[in-house]
Amino acid sequence: MLSRKRQRRYITEKGRQWLEELAAFDESRDEEALHRLRLGIKKIRALVRLSEGVRGKRLAGDFRRLKKMFRQAGVIRDTNNQLHLLEERQLLSPEYKEQQVRQIGAAADKFARKIKSYQKTGKKAERQLLADVHSIRGRRIRRWFADEIIGTGILLTSAGDELHLARKKIKTLLYVLKLLPHGLAAQLNLDKEYLDRLQSAIGKWHDTLVAASDWPDKGTAGEQQLMRECRDKEQAIRVLADDFYRKAHR
Repeated sequence: MLSRKRQRRYITEKGRQWLEELAAFDESRDEEALHRLRLGIKKIRALVRLSEGVRGKRLAGDFRRLKKMFRQAGVIRDTNNQLHLLEERQLLSPEYKEQQVRQIGAAADKFARKIKSYQKTGKKAERQLLADVHSIRGRRIRRWFADEIIGTGILLTSAGDELHLARKKIKTLLYVLKLLPHGLAAQLNLDKEYLDRLQSAIGKWHDTLVAASDWPDKGTAGEQQLMRECRDKEQAIRVLADDFYRKAHR
């Protein structure tokens, strides 16, 4: 069983962490603070999805008001990642870098102006979640994991956004798995290393795909290089994801 007390403690801990990172970004504009902020929210959201999945009830509508904050932080984070990716491949022109750096700065300024509002909304959402969580029986958790694994396997046979969605599902499974009591997690018999390796491969493919899609000079050698890399990484994912259901279990 996943107790109410354990869930409340988890929500409080992760809520404190992401609020601290929000304050840290306000002071330093450190892009890594945004990464840690988004990670804390993802972990709370994973618990929300588990609870909604087993109870069939939407939880804490105010928590979803943070979606805009989460996405804005993601734009800043993703743009930085693209710059690093292009620099590593020596594909980043000074002009394009300057344009992207200005874009990141403007987005960071806009984000910072709303921090107090985000803090207020986040604290309210946390109070609502803490009041709304209930203990979840082990058999319902096992059924939820089984359904999610099957759904993920179906997504992995597709491409594009479906692959990206499969990665989100895998990461949700991994976050929830870490939250569960050891005995219950062991009963699921999941190969965490394999799942993490697969989601990481999809993430690297998606980063390259986004960089290629945003490439300013269509049809150039740079874009063609990125697209070849995308195809190679997608093929590697296909090999890794083959027979997913069997590989996902130890």
